[in-house]
Amino acid sequence: MILANTGNTDRTAQHRRDPVDAPQRRTITPPRDAGEPITPAHTRSLRLSVQRPDPGVVVVGVGGEIDLSSVSRLAELVRQRLTAATLRAVVLDLSEVTFFGSAGLELLLHAQRRAEARRTPLYVVLGTGAVHRLVRLTGLTDRFTTRDTATEAVAAIRHRHC
Repeated sequence: MILANTGNTDRTAQHRRDPVDAPQRRTITPPRDAGEPITPAHTRSLRLSVQRPDPGVVVVGVGGEIDLSSVSRLAELVRQRLTAATLRAVVLDLSEVTFFGSAGLELLLHAQRRAEARRTPLYVVLGTGAVHRLVRLTGLTDRFTTRDTATEAVAAIRHRHC
């Protein structure tokens, strides 16, 4: 672009810097389906909890979104729990997960392989939402030992070790 000096350089420069005259930027959001719920921000972030209901039994509760940006945090926690010295069983409760991408599925398969290598039972609570749908769609339902709730999984562990 070629600019000619017309003697109005100060006014032109001021006009370019003046935010009142600047074009307004709008954020365009894609339309939502009428039935699609608005997901609050607190359910999108990854939430983790660890409980030890019995010696050697760990329940890892997960809520929010498991995607490429959050999976490393969960992977590290699961890795730590699966390498504990006095581990009898692990329950991975995914019932509160609102988004479950391929990175989450890969993590779940890796955790299962690690548990099998250690001969440690891994119980997975799939819930009824995103995790259950993806595991079912990929045909991997039979790959995991599942229970409907973490309480049922802990009861199965107790029954197994009596």
